[in-house]
Amino acid sequence: MYIHQISVFIENKAGNLSKFTNFLADNQIDMRSFEIADAADFGIIRIIVDQPIETLTLLRENGWICNITEVIGVKIPDKPGSMAKCMSILAENKISVEYVHAFLARDTNDALMIFRVDDNEKVVSLLKKNGVTIISQEQLMAM
Repeated sequence: MYIHQISVFIENKAGNLSKFTNFLADNQIDMRSFEIADAADFGIIRIIVDQPIETLTLLRENGWICNITEVIGVKIPDKPGSMAKCMSILAENKISVEYVHAFLARDTNDALMIFRVDDNEKVVSLLKKNGVTIISQEQLMAM
């Protein structure tokens, strides 16, 4: 039901992002989503990949500091107001969202939104009850 997202901690230093993305490419890791948040000295790269457990193991074996998190994925129409609808449902139920990243689905008229909350089960139930389409890791990889 949930999507496995890998978070990688990376020093804000010239060439490190290139080193990371080349590592993924050299190991034939297929990314579906990439997002980076930065601070003064380091960044957190959040990726969703085709083989999350294998990728996490490979990253750790090669010295990358990383972890895996279960996040929620939803499919929404690629039109104004779709994201607002989801966020309004959560706000009305006093659910705080830690972070969100969104991107377009391949060969569809849909957008995909990935977000992290404190209680995945509660949020999935709430969104489903309100007609929002939840996507699994397998569905995401098939898109």
